[in-house]
Amino acid sequence: MIDEMRVIDAHTHLGDFKVVKNGVRSWMAEDLVARMDRTGVDVSVVCHLISPLSDTAEFRPANDLILEAVRRYPDRLVGVCVVNPKLGASAVAEAQRGLAAGMRGIKVHPILHGNFHIDSAVMDPIMAVAGEAGVPVVTHSDFGSRCCTPYQVARLAARFPAVRIVMLHLGMDTDLVAHTPEIVKEYPNLILDTSCTPDLPYPVFVNPARRLGAARVMFGSDGPVCSVEANLAKLEVARTLYDLTADERQRILGGTAAEVFRIG
Repeated sequence: MIDEMRVIDAHTHLGDFKVVKNGVRSWMAEDLVARMDRTGVDVSVVCHLISPLSDTAEFRPANDLILEAVRRYPDRLVGVCVVNPKLGASAVAEAQRGLAAGMRGIKVHPILHGNFHIDSAVMDPIMAVAGEAGVPVVTHSDFGSRCCTPYQVARLAARFPAVRIVMLHLGMDTDLVAHTPEIVKEYPNLILDTSCTPDLPYPVFVNPARRLGAARVMFGSDGPVCSVEANLAKLEVARTLYDLTADERQRILGGTAAEVFRIG
């Protein structure tokens, strides 16, 4: 908790990742929870690191790792199921399995899983699963990509207005993130996550909160590779220099994520 506000980090990972050349660091539930304790984060929404996952057989154990972490820390961690829509029926089955076991969202990464277009028909079966279960679909976004720009994520939201979609990173681009609220404003089912964004507190936090309402903006770190500490500091700059209000900050820090991921 920070300043008596509940803090939910809406985008974190577990798994193995490279930290130096030819080096791999294993980041597990106890590592994440210890970092949460140090930084004042109450709850983290967590999925497996995406980059190691490609073959159908790799997704089940990856998602099982998350389910076990949530079982061990039910008050601190909320799980999201990772799938690759290009794997067809197996992706649908894995999403259904994860949600039935208690996961509260479905994560896709168009770039790392074959450069599928996020607004194409390949997403339709996964969107149907999410709609039936009443959970959000979480997706990477990147203005520099040909498959998941904010424009394309907005088109997905237009096609499935009954499904909440979480757009990670506001498109990432330093010069263009300021335009993302205008791109998505007509789609109330589209929520912005502030993880892995440029060090620009106004366009990342204040502008979206004012243009869309803070109920459509939520804090995320994309840890462990990205820093929750740095992202919290960026949010503090938004408060001190740009007059982010207490109500806006409360929504961004935890209120929006609690609603989107049904965190009691």
